[in-house]
Amino acid sequence: MSVRRKSNWYIYLIALIASFALLGLFISSIWSSIFPDRDESMYNVARSDYRPSAEINLTSLIMLSDMKASVPTYYMLMNYQPRDEIIVFVPLRENTRVTYKGNTGSLYEMYDNYGAEAVVKGIEELLGIECIHYIKFDRLSFIDFVDMGGQVYVSVPSDVVEKETKTVLKKEMVEVDGGEPEEVTRSVKETVENVIYKEGVHFMDGETLYGYLTYDFKRGIDYTLAIQGSAAMNMVNKNFRRISSTQMQGLAESIIKSTETDIVFKDYTTIQAIFGYTSENSINPCEYYITYGETDGGYFVISDSCIKTMLGRMGLGSKIADK
Repeated sequence: MSVRRKSNWYIYLIALIASFALLGLFISSIWSSIFPDRDESMYNVARSDYRPSAEINLTSLIMLSDMKASVPTYYMLMNYQPRDEIIVFVPLRENTRVTYKGNTGSLYEMYDNYGAEAVVKGIEELLGIECIHYIKFDRLSFIDFVDMGGQVYVSVPSDVVEKETKTVLKKEMVEVDGGEPEEVTRSVKETVENVIYKEGVHFMDGETLYGYLTYDFKRGIDYTLAIQGSAAMNMVNKNFRRISSTQMQGLAESIIKSTETDIVFKDYTTIQAIFGYTSENSINPCEYYITYGETDGGYFVISDSCIKTMLGRMGLGSKIADK
């Protein structure tokens, strides 16, 4: 007579669940060892619950160079003003005079001699504000960053034309020794005009935008700075409005991993919330401001009145208000 044993299926189920749990813990520990600084909770920001504080300071310095190891030749301040939900971009000349630890020089010289911190501290001393972050893009990291956000809306104010003199072959009918006209080919120089950037609205990818921002327009530095400020303004007003948290996370990771910056993942929560709230509650939150002043010994000196006006636009006041 055979005896039927009771099924122990629940024992196998418990063992299976326990195995999956241990596997999950193992994977989690490996993930943490690979990405020790990554805090996933920072990405869970409810924009609808966020309201910016008047004490928030997101004044940052953005720099751009050709190569990763090169000294930047393009400098731009970005300031967020919580009172009016405005982001102000201020393109700066590379020969703007600043002081760092008793040393006076241009932004370019300060970076070349002492690094990014000297540029930041020099700007803080000059303007009397706190610059809490800096980002230095090179050509490749800039192109990647722009392409992640999509093509940038750019309004070219007028045709950008280059004149080129080249040698061409032309056929002509000439009389030789009083005889019948004969066809001859001659080398002649001709000046032609090539339209590099056509007037109107364009959507530029990263490589095209980099070329546009660094192009020598030969129309004065103020024109070039206005081009740069306008592009930065449109990048936020047109491209980054209604950007998803996933896209913003990707952009933040791109900056942290591929640029020279002091921004870390823990800064992401505040930055995401601010840009999210501003882009959702402001139609065109960005503007730009061009500094003015005079040249002294090869350095550009921003005038006191310019600093007062600029800081007023930023809602920061001025250290020289009583001068």
